Amino acid sequence: MSLYRLKISARSSNEKRKWLDWEEYLEVVAQLKLELRNLIDSHSKPDKNTTGNFTPKDKAVATAYQRFLVLAIFSCVPDRQRTIRELEIGRTLLKEDQSWVIKHGPGDYKTGKTYGDRPPLMIAIELQHAIDDFVNNWRPALCNSESPANLFLQTKTGKQLTQDSVYQIVSRACYKFTGKRTNPHLLRDMLVTHVRQTSNASEKQLEALALYMGHSVSMQRDSYDRRTIEQKVAPAVDLLKSVNANSSSTI
Repeated sequence: MSLYRLKISARSSNEKRKWLDWEEYLEVVAQLKLELRNLIDSHSKPDKNTTGNFTPKDKAVATAYQRFLVLAIFSCVPDRQRTIRELEIGRTLLKEDQSWVIKHGPGDYKTGKTYGDRPPLMIAIELQHAIDDFVNNWRPALCNSESPANLFLQTKTGKQLTQDSVYQIVSRACYKFTGKRTNPHLLRDMLVTHVRQTSNASEKQLEALALYMGHSVSMQRDSYDRRTIEQKVAPAVDLLKSVNANSSSTI
């Protein structure tokens, strides 16, 4: 067996233990939202004007809020984990016309040298109030005097999230509700596979999605689409059946 086939085989075996259908991932986000809501309902908001006097319960709510937002933003901005951990209020995370958007220059994402400034990455309208609430009321419970302007912070140190931090947040949340340790990198694959398998997206729509995600259509097809060969050719099989069924001649 070639080295290439060995790599594909190992990847498939490993992914099977971590892979979620996109609907399953969205259900994880919904469960985190419910969990957060229950925590907030049982706890009054901390005094945002008080510095350094947050209670353990304040920090627990802030941590749950952050966990929900990390996974929820991934669901509407299916980008690399770097985007999440480097979200900086006032620089890459901006409030425009009362809406939060993510803006990247060439140095802010992996393929920036190829694609230059990215189109604005739109955060879902359903998350706008949640981000406002987190920034104004709960994020301060995770801060200290040396914390950067990043939206998300390490809960123990107040520093910017690391690559491992984002990995653990996503993996642990998915494992809690599904028993599978999905990682941030697989989220892009899961979405592309879902779109190509379940929708009738046009080539223009797929091209737009690729541009939005910061890669090419060929990379979307070759690197992120995890459908099996059988799943990829199924539309052709169905097409041939339809063509033959509509023919006046029979076999």
